[in-house]
Amino acid sequence: MKKIFCLLVGLLVLTAAHAQKVSFEFSDGIDDGSLKTKMEQQMSSLLTAINEANTSNNDINFSGVDITDDASASLTMTWEQVHFSIEDDDIVDYCVSLPGKSGGFRVQNVGVIMNPKAESGYDGEKRREIYIDFDKGGKVVDFNFTIGMNMYTEILKKGEELGDLDRRMQIIDWCEHFAKAYCDKNMKFMQTIFSDDAIIITGKLTMQRVPTDMGIKDQAKVKYVQQTKTQYLSNLSRVFKSNSYINVKFDDYKVIRHGAKPNYYGVTLRQKWHTARYSDEGILFLIWDFSDEDAPRILVRTWQPTTEKAFKLGDFKLP
Repeated sequence: MKKIFCLLVGLLVLTAAHAQKVSFEFSDGIDDGSLKTKMEQQMSSLLTAINEANTSNNDINFSGVDITDDASASLTMTWEQVHFSIEDDDIVDYCVSLPGKSGGFRVQNVGVIMNPKAESGYDGEKRREIYIDFDKGGKVVDFNFTIGMNMYTEILKKGEELGDLDRRMQIIDWCEHFAKAYCDKNMKFMQTIFSDDAIIITGKLTMQRVPTDMGIKDQAKVKYVQQTKTQYLSNLSRVFKSNSYINVKFDDYKVIRHGAKPNYYGVTLRQKWHTARYSDEGILFLIWDFSDEDAPRILVRTWQPTTEKAFKLGDFKLP
């Protein structure tokens, strides 16, 4: 009887281990056979390591994965806030070639099932999608959550029409990294992404009791504050420290290029902010300066409730 029990336990362990292993291959998009094989192996190893860490409730073991320090640190910061598992164990996906001077490749829209800590207060979607970026040599260089495919396609379609497809792809990536930095409480990223003389306007919804003909009524009131970069980051640091979990999601992107200054882009999007203590939804407006393509900066960040008309490029004097 004891032998049978041990045999059953062993079978269960083997089954669990097998279920964690992820197989990955490219359907198309890359011609170099040896590079294709290397990237497929890297994807399988990394996605399997994520599943194993989620099952054992441990840190992700990156041994055997050719990954940069920045990419592993980015994934580790996310892992400290929320765990997840890979949705499928047999994935076939297209290899996307990335634009720009650095080039590289991307695996887009890998489905994951979120597994947040009970105490985190996470109230986001249970299923999300991630992307993994590789350099030209097949090393993993980036990880992040993706925006919806319909929205992504619409933004790129506009880029094809206006001849700035590469730049719009970069803007999407930088905005998603910006959202991720809030979730990861990544102050280092925040320090570098804002211009030193950035204009930052924050807003907060409060409820105020006002008399009406029908009696006392709760009415939302918005408090706006304009801050310098130093003031904003100081306040943000306190928010990071006082909340066990911050979930920020960007949606409904609209990207506009400045007519006379093509390195400046205005991005209007819907921001959903949620913590255990406070939640709101509003319109975020960002002005990105791409004068340095490898290190763009945010010149303007404003927040308004969805009921108000959003800021636009013409509202601000640009350098």
